[in-house]
Amino acid sequence: MDKIISKKCIYIIFLVYLLFICFKMNNFFSKNEFIKVALCTMGKKENLYSREFMDYYIKLGVDHLFIYDNNEPFTEKIEATLDRKYKEKITFLETKNLNINHQSEAFTNCYQNNYKNFNWFIMVDMDEYLYLVDNSLKNYLKDKKLSKCDFIKVHWANSQDNNFLYYEPKSLFERFKKPYIKSKYVKSIIRGNISNLLYWVHSPYFSPIKNVSCTNEGNIINSKNINIESIKQINMNKAYLIHFRFKSTEEFINKYKRGYGNWYSNKTKIALLERLTTYFEENKITHEKIDYIEKELKLNLSIYREKLKINSTYNNKHQLILN
Repeated sequence: MDKIISKKCIYIIFLVYLLFICFKMNNFFSKNEFIKVALCTMGKKENLYSREFMDYYIKLGVDHLFIYDNNEPFTEKIEATLDRKYKEKITFLETKNLNINHQSEAFTNCYQNNYKNFNWFIMVDMDEYLYLVDNSLKNYLKDKKLSKCDFIKVHWANSQDNNFLYYEPKSLFERFKKPYIKSKYVKSIIRGNISNLLYWVHSPYFSPIKNVSCTNEGNIINSKNINIESIKQINMNKAYLIHFRFKSTEEFINKYKRGYGNWYSNKTKIALLERLTTYFEENKITHEKIDYIEKELKLNLSIYREKLKINSTYNNKHQLILN
């Protein structure tokens, strides 16, 4: 009788142990293996940088990239730059075939066609690189603080031109190192499985009010405006986007030149002058840059020459005082 009871006890203990192991294994796999992350982007004349972009995000831990090719017809496709080892991880789509004219349309299309297949979506331009301060992508997104979040807001951190005039065939991270300048703008990492979601430039738009926006640390953002772009509550402690916005002077010009069909119209010149204001706010004004831009774009930048003259005079006087 005692032997029978003893066997039953061993059997029960064994079953309990098996159940415990199964629970642990299930918990492990649910937390570690079944988080799937997609990235959506649209590129136009980004072929010089697309290979580095794809490599970076796949190594970061993104499971699949959806790249919307917005290049002009009969020009080289972005897919031509693909490293073949990533063939199964990247889908290329032609914006012309989908009647897509704007980035927000591409991001909305990407999300609506795939939102049931991925836990999270990263929506970025091809000059934006998500940087995680002290974590891997999957571990970051598994953080319990983010479990309540539908939209994670991350700041831009703009790189400077490092006083380079021309393009060089090197890694962006080699050419344009810190310090990066914190921008007032943010973009969103979006949870999957949200029906009827639309995307507008930097953030989800017309999404159900129940959705929760969070900082990159998982703190709920106290704002009713889910399309907000400038948020003082957001810091860069956990994650931010390194935005290679300007690159060299040559690349900066080409970036904004590519978006305008009638390049020498007055409207276009006004638009570019506005961009130049931003460019020279975040990068050093030099005679070399002014000469190059004036030559390439047939613009009069005397206003910047005057600023350079004023700065030079101030610096010389300041130097005399110090001496």
